[in-house]
Amino acid sequence: MFDPNRHYPLKNLKWELELVQQAIQDIADDAINQINRSRKLPRHPMDNYGVCSDLYFGMTGVIWALTYLQLKQVIDADLDFAALLEEQLSANEKEQKAMPHPDNASYLFGDLPILMLQFKSSRDGRIADKVFQSIEKNNSQPVRELMWGIAGSMLSANFLHKWTLEDRWKEMFRLQAEKMLNDWERIDDIGYLWSPDLYGAKRKYLGPVHGFAGNIIPLIEGKELLGDKRYDDICSKVIETICNTATCNERHANWVAVFEESDRTKIPELVQHCHGAPGIVTALSKLPRGIDTRFDEILEKGGELTWHAGPLKKGANLCHGTAGNGYAFLKLYRRTENELWLERARAFAMNAIDQYRLSKEIYHQGRYTLWTGDLGTAIYLWDCINGEANFPTIDVF
Repeated sequence: MFDPNRHYPLKNLKWELELVQQAIQDIADDAINQINRSRKLPRHPMDNYGVCSDLYFGMTGVIWALTYLQLKQVIDADLDFAALLEEQLSANEKEQKAMPHPDNASYLFGDLPILMLQFKSSRDGRIADKVFQSIEKNNSQPVRELMWGIAGSMLSANFLHKWTLEDRWKEMFRLQAEKMLNDWERIDDIGYLWSPDLYGAKRKYLGPVHGFAGNIIPLIEGKELLGDKRYDDICSKVIETICNTATCNERHANWVAVFEESDRTKIPELVQHCHGAPGIVTALSKLPRGIDTRFDEILEKGGELTWHAGPLKKGANLCHGTAGNGYAFLKLYRRTENELWLERARAFAMNAIDQYRLSKEIYHQGRYTLWTGDLGTAIYLWDCINGEANFPTIDVF
């Protein structure tokens, strides 16, 4: 049900609060010092891309993480974030032209998160207007998914509605929700899936970054804007689909990265946040508990598989690393109130720290990014200390 060659055996490392706190500080200090030295961040040898302006593996994600940790009074970051954000906005305008879907408002790669950070710190109505104009682009674009498409812009609209309570954000959210739900395809004996137009192909991804689970995230986060009847109908369809696309045995559950109607017996290989059980659990854990026993059991089976598989060789990061998988345990802890899941999250946290330290020793530098590097790990460690489950830029912004 998974490829063991992608994982390490879990080390038996005792939870040590002071060590965890020190790791968070070390990660933040490393990024701050690097920015102060050159205002740029170097490419990590494990990555085949440089650090650009975006939220996913760019400087905006670094800024988001440092401001978030500072707001939580975890660190003191003596940086001119306003100036840094202006630099990212200018760089992103140029980078956007070479992106796979340049006409979309991208939540993870576009100007949306940069403008959101600017508005959050300034509350400048002119910046809010720019956020609105960016979100509006997706009204005339294909639905796609959370990284490039409407699911991401819906998340933005929902955050802006919470921050401002202005009706225009609610109306935009509902308009884009209707557009996305109109693209939902009924598949016999399976449920409802999307076939996003992505990178020149249409494939039925299931995960929280490119697929089904990611499109559901803003519907969950913005459920108050949808109304109870609409939301209950969505929940019913999601539960049906997740149960019918799962590969299960008595103890474990996993999901393929891409559902193929012509091969419904395909065995899953990946156990990551972006593809596989951890991301499904993390994205959908806020759905109502107790209305479908099979669904409740399948989410926990997904958690069991994540534990059984162990830490990931790709690193300690969020998207395809140990910290991202650990969020499934934090989500299950919040969902079930079972302390076992918090203990497992903390076990993964200690292993993530071990991976971070080893990587620094081997490569003599940090992996600075939010979704694919050390700063996402730092926020996971903070949530493990507090027993929270706030996946960065998804549950909180």
